[in-house]
Amino acid sequence: METCPHPSNDNPQEAQPKQSGHGKLPPGPGGGFGLNRLIHRLRDHAGFFEQLFAQYGDIAYFSMAGQKFCIVFGPEAIDQVLVSERRAFEKGPLYHNNRILKNPTTMTTVGPEHRRLRRLVQPSFRTKAMQGYSEIMIDEAIKLRDGWAEGSVVNVDQPMHQLALDIVGRAFFGPDSRVESSLLKGVLNALTWDAILNVVPLGWWIAGLPLPRNRRSRRAIESMDEVVYEVIGKARADDQMQRADLVSYLVHAVDDEEGEPALSNEEVRDESYVMFIAGHETSANTLVWCMYHLSANPETRARVEAEVDEVLEGRRPTFDDFSRLTYTGAVFDEVLRITPPAMVIGRRAVRDCEVGGYHVPKGTIVQAFVRAPHRNEKYWPNATEFRPQRWLEERGHQPKQSYFPFGAGESKCMGAMFAKMEVVFTLAAITQRWRLDAVSKEFPAVDSLAGFYRCKHGMPCRVESRT
Repeated sequence: METCPHPSNDNPQEAQPKQSGHGKLPPGPGGGFGLNRLIHRLRDHAGFFEQLFAQYGDIAYFSMAGQKFCIVFGPEAIDQVLVSERRAFEKGPLYHNNRILKNPTTMTTVGPEHRRLRRLVQPSFRTKAMQGYSEIMIDEAIKLRDGWAEGSVVNVDQPMHQLALDIVGRAFFGPDSRVESSLLKGVLNALTWDAILNVVPLGWWIAGLPLPRNRRSRRAIESMDEVVYEVIGKARADDQMQRADLVSYLVHAVDDEEGEPALSNEEVRDESYVMFIAGHETSANTLVWCMYHLSANPETRARVEAEVDEVLEGRRPTFDDFSRLTYTGAVFDEVLRITPPAMVIGRRAVRDCEVGGYHVPKGTIVQAFVRAPHRNEKYWPNATEFRPQRWLEERGHQPKQSYFPFGAGESKCMGAMFAKMEVVFTLAAITQRWRLDAVSKEFPAVDSLAGFYRCKHGMPCRVESRT
């Protein structure tokens, strides 16, 4: 496991476990306001968590900016928080205090309300819907690929984010909607800003100030609302279900099993926003990391090229090719293992509970650090090596949550197959024509403040023709 190179600024004498009336608290760097911890986390979110794991093991507890935190790193403790003891927790402040969403959503709720919404949203990601989405993914990936030139240098961070935006715009809102790329970027910035305000001290106060960024965020959301409600209106009028975008699937969702009412317009609006969050940033960052790992591992790239050539034989990909591009799919799985784009899954304890044999008080923010089990030699031999082949071999017994890039339990992301299909088809389309080599051979600088693990300065790559 890679550890953070930065030394801790906290007093090591504070690092002993403390006692409570209900049991022993987990080990950790201590109490107080935790200014040094806050600065470290803001500067290097991933490094801060990795240092905690290196010092304290599978669970760590501390105070920071007036809030108690418990970080879980081991699969067993993670499974307790996300699955077996999930009723002791609610979604964390990143979701729970969201100021843009007006109703409970599949991303922000737990319990019966979550299960109701999940039943209604699930058809949006079944085979029929995925077939339609796949055509959009392939169209946009080929359009991106054909816009590049031999010998050019492309910072793939920008085109991969643009690609993800274009796919989401068409797949979620339909080809006839007024969703311009600039508007989607504005909405994404608004959602990211809201997420940042939910994790920094006095974020609620900053959100109420007449700052330019706050005003831009409000304008973007208001403009997007107009588009979303227009699409909802078209879908309501489409009695024959001719439309095949995600919003239309949500509008026509029914739950025959429980006899639950359909989603309201406001619920459809909010679900489309959370799907946009889940369907854009993580997919775009995964594609960027794919470019890095393929460039850094020429043998892996050669095997992807061979598979794409054999399966596609020079033709355009189709939906049925997805199940045949097995090694390319394994590349996706390995990228999510070694550089998972979503770094943290957060919860808040709604009552006093026990995690990993330690007492966790009510109100504690409990965060599962995705990278820790993914890169742990106990569960993944040669864990820091990029080896997609491991996904095509018998791996033996591994504990639950030794790999959980899409969450776990009843809150596991429903768009996991959407994301994998998007990446596989994009890699296939690009590989048919180009080979991308990262300009720098160094591991890129990383930005992880908002909970995403992404390249801070992008990924400049040289475009070389395979022919």
